[in-house]
Parts: sequence; structure tokens; C-alpha cells
Amino acid sequence: MKTYKLKINGDKYEARVLEYTGTHAKINVNGRDYLIEIEDDAQPALPKLEQNKAVPIAPAMSANEVFTGEVRAPLPGVIVSIPVKEGDKVKKGQAIIIIEAMKMQSEIAAPVDGTIGKIVVKEKSPVQEGDLLMHLAGDEVKEKPANGKQNRNQNPAPAPAATPKDGIILAPIPGVILDLLVSPGDMVQAEQTVLILEAMKMESEIHSLYSGRVKKVMVSKGQSVQEGDPLIELEV
Repeated sequence: MKTYKLKINGDKYEARVLEYTGTHAKINVNGRDYLIEIEDDAQPALPKLEQNKAVPIAPAMSANEVFTGEVRAPLPGVIVSIPVKEGDKVKKGQAIIIIEAMKMQSEIAAPVDGTIGKIVVKEKSPVQEGDLLMHLAGDEVKEKPANGKQNRNQNPAPAPAATPKDGIILAPIPGVILDLLVSPGDMVQAEQTVLILEAMKMESEIHSLYSGRVKKVMVSKGQSVQEGDPLIELEV
């Protein structure tokens, strides 16, 4: 079967299609098999594949890349579950976060043996590629280069929750407003959920990172928003 040589964000992969039907495909990437479910919104009766756990995601680190302890999102999606807690000991390859992207759940695995440090995201939080998810400590963790040169995965990324900028909470990803949980004049606490956004057919809670009073709600239920659109203005 034909082998496809791919280069994604500078990393090289070899991929082969092992099996393909109208409902699913099985591919091999760098010697590891992945099962992909194909859904068609026009055919709701398509049978679903039996899958006991999320599919492992493709390796996020190349062989010569230095791991600095920052676990970042390898692709845009929504956090489904976090099967570890701060202080847990984990092994290389162990699932530490489950993310849903393109109607498929995938495991994000620990790149090294270590201990879970600060967990930055929460379940149902939307994230973009490169967003910081959690910190991992261990013997294989290296300090960031002192000369300021960093690779793509080490660059600072936006917080996964909607981030106020000059008192304005912005949409972290495109979606549709399902529910507004605050009104002008309400007091908002840090980490409080301010609205529900539907993205990629999954409901996501949008949180405020700061405390303040709601000055203006800039969106309404049912409204479509794009990444970076203003949602709520706070007096912080």
C-alpha cells in the first residue's frame, strides 16, 4: 500500500491508509495505527464505531526537541476530560488530557516520565493549537534556552479561557452563543462562567480570568461569533 511522506510544522511523518469504508478509515502514522470515524450530517443513521477509549494523538515532540515542562495543545479542540490531577506521578505515553477535535476524541500523552504540576485548563474549555494545558516536572525536563530562542511549541500562547483585554472578554474560538449567564451590572468573579458557547458540536464554558462588574454584554443568544470577537466588557 502506498506510503505518504508528510511534513507538519517541521516534523516528518510517514502515513499509510490501511482500511477505508464509507464510515471509517484506519491509517498508520509512523508505525502507529489510528482509527478515524467518518460522519456525514446528511446521513444521521450511519453506524458508529465501537471505541472504548480515545485514539492516541500523533507525537507532539520530535526526537531532537527539548521538553521544557509545558504541555501544549497540538491542535484546536475542546477539553473533554483530565484524567490526572496536580501532584500525580505519570509515565511517558500515559494519557493526561482527552481533547475533542473534528468530532473525534484524542489522547494527549505525557511526553516524559514526571509529576503533574499546575493544570491550566478545565473540562469543556476550548483551546487553540499551542495553548498551554499543564506543567510537567521530571528529570527529563529541561530549562528554556537562555538566549531567548524558542521553538514553536515554547512560544507564549493565549489562555484557553476567554481572555479579557482592556476589560473585554474575547471569543477564544468560533462558535454560536447558547446561553448568557451574566447581565450588565452583575459582579463577576475570577474563573466564573460568563456564557456557554457551542463549538464543534460541543458546549463549552467561557470563563472570566478576572473579577469585575459587567459593563456591557456585546452578544445575544443564537449569535455566531468568530475567534477574537468581543463578548462581554468588564470594569476591572
